[in-house]
Amino acid sequence: MDLPFVKEALGNLFKKSSCDMYPVVPKEAAPHYRGRISYDPEKCIACGMCERVCAGGAISRTVEPVEGGDKITLTFNMGSCTFCSMCADFCSHHAIELTGDYHMIATKEEDLLVSGSFIKKKPAPKAAPAPKPAVPAEAKPAEEKSAESQPAAEVKPRDDGKPVCDASKCVYCTLCAKKCPVGAIEVDRAAKTWTLDEDKCVACGTCAEACRKGAIVM
Repeated sequence: MDLPFVKEALGNLFKKSSCDMYPVVPKEAAPHYRGRISYDPEKCIACGMCERVCAGGAISRTVEPVEGGDKITLTFNMGSCTFCSMCADFCSHHAIELTGDYHMIATKEEDLLVSGSFIKKKPAPKAAPAPKPAVPAEAKPAEEKSAESQPAAEVKPRDDGKPVCDASKCVYCTLCAKKCPVGAIEVDRAAKTWTLDEDKCVACGTCAEACRKGAIVM
């Protein structure tokens, strides 16, 4: 019986394989490959921008009150992720990046979850300013007397959690605008105006934490 391929088959058994020996020998991903997400909670400020821009709805956030602040957990579901990199592109603090890890075959959903937690501390209560020395009534200008006779209106927080500026406390230092991760605040020192871009604001609270005068209410 003539078996023309037996000789060739036996010969190939002793030759070096021409194929990649994966998974015995790991193969590196191509440059700029978008694989499993890496999340660094130490850099995260919980602004929620990644959750808002995620096309696949793969990002979820939970907030658990703890002593001294809130425990915030971000979870990325690789089973729902489209690897578009929008979350990493919009993260202003570089807490998210897509790695070259493509090993994502799993039998349990838990193996496809990437999560991390951190404690977001509540801002320390502002110390009450020292009372100003009394000025004799006859020394006060008429405009000042009129202003003092009318108590300042109380600034109340908004229902949607976005910041409100108390003009009676604001010194227009622009610190809140510099700290805003999405550039939603504009301060004009000359005109003494404070403007919030409703579409950009993510209600992260960074501006309120940065304000040294307690002028931002949330």
